Amino acid sequence: MATAQLQSLTTFLFRLHDCPKDPSIPVSYDPSFLNTSHTSLLVVQDPKPTRASDLTVTVLNGSDGKRVPLVLKSTDTIGKLQRSFLRKRPDLTGSLNLAYNGKPVQGHQSLGELGVKNGATFITFQRCIGG
Repeated sequence: MATAQLQSLTTFLFRLHDCPKDPSIPVSYDPSFLNTSHTSLLVVQDPKPTRASDLTVTVLNGSDGKRVPLVLKSTDTIGKLQRSFLRKRPDLTGSLNLAYNGKPVQGHQSLGELGVKNGATFITFQRCIGG
C-alpha cells in the first residue's frame, strides 16, 4: 500500500512539474481584489444582432481561381450560400465543400453563427477519398 501511495505522490509531483508557472508574465488584476478571499465572475456575451444584416461574401473556386460575389443575410445558412453559388456556377455540381478562415463549414451553420463579416471569402475545396 505504501508503494501505491508513493507512486501516486510521484505522479502528482510530476504533473505539477509539467505545468510550471512563469513568474515573468504579469497577470493583471483589479487592486480592489487584493484583500479579498472570494470573488465571482460574470460571463458577458456579445449581443446578437436583432435583425438580419445584408452581407456581401465571395466564393473563390479553388480549382480555377474564379471569384463569385454573393449577397446574403447574416441569418442565411451555408446551405443557402452553396445553392446561390451553384445557381451562378452550375458547372460545379456535386459535393461543394467550403472553407472559411481555413476551416471546413457545415451546411446547417448560419453566417452569423460563424462570425462572417461583410467582404468575407469562402474557398471551395475537394476531398480525397481514401485513407
